[in-house]
Amino acid sequence: SVFSSSERAHQVLRIRKCANSFLEELRHSSLERECIEEICDFEEAKEIFQNVDDT
Repeated sequence: SVFSSSERAHQVLRIRKCANSFLEELRHSSLERECIEEICDFEEAKEIFQNVDDT
């Protein structure tokens, strides 16, 4: 077996919802929202601005 217990296996399948608003996944990204939900880094900012110069 790949997992030592069924509980460990279910942890892989859990999806942590960071945002609390309705259909959050469909909304356009926001740097402020991204930084509140997780630690900001260059990659997160690059996802928002879509190019290195603006980042």
